[in-house]
Amino acid sequence: MSDRDDFDPEVLDLLARAVVPKTPPPTLRNKLFARIAGPDRFLPMLDRFAALCDLPTDEAQEHLHKIDQPDAWEDMVEGVRFFDFEGGPGIGEAHGGLVRVAPGASFPMHTHVGEERILVLQGRAEDDQGRTFRAGDFVTSADGTAHEVRTVGDQEVIYAAVVIALEFPELPDE
Repeated sequence: MSDRDDFDPEVLDLLARAVVPKTPPPTLRNKLFARIAGPDRFLPMLDRFAALCDLPTDEAQEHLHKIDQPDAWEDMVEGVRFFDFEGGPGIGEAHGGLVRVAPGASFPMHTHVGEERILVLQGRAEDDQGRTFRAGDFVTSADGTAHEVRTVGDQEVIYAAVVIALEFPELPDE
């Protein structure tokens, strides 16, 4: 049985009532919460991140651990920070990077030069076309498409991106 609809709700209710809740010891609880909030919180997406960037898992994990290192990031515009890294040979001339967008902020309007592929690691975002992206989503935007992406809710959005280039029509040239 793999479909939840195949289970008898009465049997499930009886089973749920038979389980006696048990409070975990404080040390286990503290370890769990440290892992959830710590640098390993993105490990469930490590394989997908490594595949996106064509990196060995140990190198991909190093990049994910940099998420919590403030000095690894560069400011882009108000509320948006990024850091670039070299991806593996499988991404060709594209660049790998991590992007973080603060609650209430937007990644500015941009046009994709080449295909853009992202993996949302944390938070929820929406683009100006109404598409919503959540943690775990893999999103592809075609060459020549344009959009602005803003955070939804009070959690910072963090995502990995592989892209050849972006053009920002509304930002001044540097």
